Amino acid sequence: MDLLDTPSSVAEISLPDQKPWRHKRQEAAQPRPMSPFQLRIHRCLCLLVFSMIFEGITRKLAPSWLGNVIFFFKDLVAVILLLILVTGNPNVTAKRWLRIMGILFVLLGPCILLTAIKDPLLAIFGTKQYMLFPIAAVAMCAAYLPHHLRQFFSLFKWIALSVIMTTLVAVAQNQLPASNWLNLSVGGDDLSRFAAGGYLRVSSTFPFVGQYCDYLNALCYCLPVYFIFNKAFSGRAASLQTVVLIGLAIAGTFVTGSRTSVIGNAGILCAAGLLLVVCGGLRAISKVIIPVVCGIVLLGLIESKYPEFFAAYQARVSGTGEVSHTIEMKKRILSGLLDWTDGTVEAPPSLLGYGLGVMSNGSDKLSNYAAEWRRNGYWTETDQATTFFEGGWYLVLVWYGFRFWVIISSVALVTKLRCLEFQIAACFAWGYILVIGVTGVLAIQPAIAIWWWLAVGLITCLSHFDRELRKNKQASDFVLR
Repeated sequence: MDLLDTPSSVAEISLPDQKPWRHKRQEAAQPRPMSPFQLRIHRCLCLLVFSMIFEGITRKLAPSWLGNVIFFFKDLVAVILLLILVTGNPNVTAKRWLRIMGILFVLLGPCILLTAIKDPLLAIFGTKQYMLFPIAAVAMCAAYLPHHLRQFFSLFKWIALSVIMTTLVAVAQNQLPASNWLNLSVGGDDLSRFAAGGYLRVSSTFPFVGQYCDYLNALCYCLPVYFIFNKAFSGRAASLQTVVLIGLAIAGTFVTGSRTSVIGNAGILCAAGLLLVVCGGLRAISKVIIPVVCGIVLLGLIESKYPEFFAAYQARVSGTGEVSHTIEMKKRILSGLLDWTDGTVEAPPSLLGYGLGVMSNGSDKLSNYAAEWRRNGYWTETDQATTFFEGGWYLVLVWYGFRFWVIISSVALVTKLRCLEFQIAACFAWGYILVIGVTGVLAIQPAIAIWWWLAVGLITCLSHFDRELRKNKQASDFVLR
């Protein structure tokens, strides 16, 4: 049986009078098999995650004609997930999320129609950018609810363990010359012009630095989930493994030379910590204080032992003769949050914008209409400016209204959790949802959208697991303590 069984089936367990804890753990160690429907979804979710993590190195190793196939592979997996869900019989929670996706599709209808008039293929691509990737949250609910906590944990276990491979590749790139194949772009271009402090800004197994940073930001919730549930399921603290993974995550965060990874992680962890204080108080803080102290100590040790890992980052934060790093970052953040019309100079503000997906990466390869905008020098780097340009004031209202609804709904679920371990995991996930939901380029980069929706699915699943545990206090006493 699974760790989170229904109250009726938990009550049916026949436990001997002697050594009940051993028998309870033996019972708990036998997970209930997933249905074929759920197993297909679980496998697709694992495939989706690993297609993102290893997309870059796969494209470097594969023949050039396979490049576009690999690039769109995560989209294909997401479409397969959607087809499995709409043709199957998912649980109530998954169906509710599907209905929410349907409502969003209807609300985006005017923008989709306007884009289709200009370029039907771009309309499909743009709709995909906004509409397809919430399927990650739907799939998590369909695969793991109501009783499959162990399989739920296995997804995050492999994400957490992937930091071993990604950091080793990043460190190798840091030591290799710019001409090495591992340091070239997926198209074979030399990236030495992006070096700082004499070291490249590495991308690890990802197609480019930004996507590696997205993954490192997502580790802010994936690693805590793994640490918490690894202790619960293994019955041991696994301290050495925790130290190793934290150290590798720190090394990877700085070896990128990217301020997005460092500042993004800091913001996510601060938001998570504040919510954790509100929800769990001192008891919750006492659970995470040792990993936090461990991380601070490791940061100092790694920087003193391997200063080359920090060289590119230090060069980029040193500022320039014209402006300090602090002022520069403040201007960037304020511009990203407030300058909605960035990139729309000479293009007058529009009620419905100029077409969904027109400013997204890769759209110029599919659409002559999008390519024309790019040739004319238009480019909106921030998510806010992209939303405004592609869908005008209408899309700003719909898209950001939807995102803030997700943020508020998620924190409401977190505050209702009673299991301390679930609270900790959910707080880290919500820190990611808040920071990326406000600043992240969810409509430009599919990978970051998938990581974001996985965090939403995580909180939704934990909320249901928590309710199941409260239905049977005896089960909760031995599942996680």
